[in-house]
Formats: sequence, structure tokens, C-alpha cells
Amino acid sequence: MSKILIAVLAAVGVLSACSTDTGPTYTAYKVNMAGQRDTYRVNCSGLFESEKSCMAAAARICKDQQVVLTQALDGVQGTQGRNNPREMTFTCGTPPAPVVQAPAPQPAPAPAPAPVAARRVVLQGDTNFDTGSATLTSTAQSQLNAFLTANNGVRFTKTQISGYTDSTGSVESNQRLSQARAESVARYLGARGLQSEQIEAKGFGASNPVASNATAAGRAQNRRVEINVTATQ
Repeated sequence: MSKILIAVLAAVGVLSACSTDTGPTYTAYKVNMAGQRDTYRVNCSGLFESEKSCMAAAARICKDQQVVLTQALDGVQGTQGRNNPREMTFTCGTPPAPVVQAPAPQPAPAPAPAPVAARRVVLQGDTNFDTGSATLTSTAQSQLNAFLTANNGVRFTKTQISGYTDSTGSVESNQRLSQARAESVARYLGARGLQSEQIEAKGFGASNPVASNATAAGRAQNRRVEINVTATQ
């Protein structure tokens, strides 16, 4: 049966060669390869070739080092390779480590917008509401308009509106009046374009005074509506 050789290709440029070892089943010699360490070639196509003789010859040349194939010609039987190369080009040692491509740097995530410090407006005194009334006076409206103008285009995450009274009157009436005044401010701001994800209006009656209720001046300071807002831009 005629023999066919399959070539496992690898570019090889042989500049010179000299015999290194010869046996009854193989011929081995050293070749000079451009840009490579010591390279050898062994041919096992002789009359007395034996199974795996090329690999065995290469192992003898490399001794205690690893055989690193750069080219091999394998014998075939039918259409299948016999995994029994008849000519090998190889080096001795550890195969070069594969070049690992570093992963492309990922773009840093966009930082979350930093919350803007809370802003606070206080409608305080007798000029913002008439006595016993929750209707905003022109003075109160002017202050709220100035607040809206200063924050035009700003979107608030939360707007908290808190109404307070002095200690004059019953607890029930003070609670109702403080709630009504807080809601009056919330409606005014909402109707004039306040951009806020959450608006909360709540009355607290005479609780949380900021001054003494024993004097007229102190009671005037306690009659107030506080607006606290937080923005993201």
C-alpha cells in the first residue's frame, strides 16, 4: 500500500542544517530558524520505522525538557491520520505562554447627580395672612413669586410645607388653621409651576414654637408657614 503524508503547516525558514543523531529508524538534525531558539528536525520515514519513533527520537534529544512541535508530517491510513508523525520540527523547553489580550477598559459609570442642599423659605408674621384666615396676602404672594423665579427650571424631589400658629386659641382651631394655611401655600406654588415630585402640606398647630408666646412679637414669629425643598439639579 502506498503511503500518503499529511502536512500540518507551520512557516519554517531553514538557513542551515547539520546532522545531530541517526538511528535505524530515524535521522535527526539541528536547523537554524530565524528568531527562534535551538530547533531540531527528525525524519522517521526509513525502512525500519517503528510506531511513534519520531516522537521517541525527539524525546531523547530534549532529554528532561518538553518537546514543543512547530511542524509535523503525519502518516495516514485510509482517510484518517495515524497520529504517528514521520517528520517533525521541534524545540525543547516550555512552550511560550499565549499572549492574553487585556480587556478593553470599561467607561466609568456616570456619577449620580449630587443632591442640592435643602432650601428653606419662611412666611412669618402678620403680613402673610389676615387674622384667622388662610388666604394669602399680597405680601405672601410676592415672597412666593420671588421663590419661584429664583428656582425657575429646578426640579425638586420633595417639597414639605409646614403650618404653625401661636398658642392663642384652642388646640383644635389652631390645628385646623395651620393645616389650611399650609395647604393654601401648596396650592399657590403648584398652580404657578412648582416642579416637585412630592409635595406635602401639614399643619402642626401651636407646636414647635420658635419664640416665646408670652409677647406679641414672639407670637407673631410663631405664626408662620415654613417651606423646605430639596432639589437634584
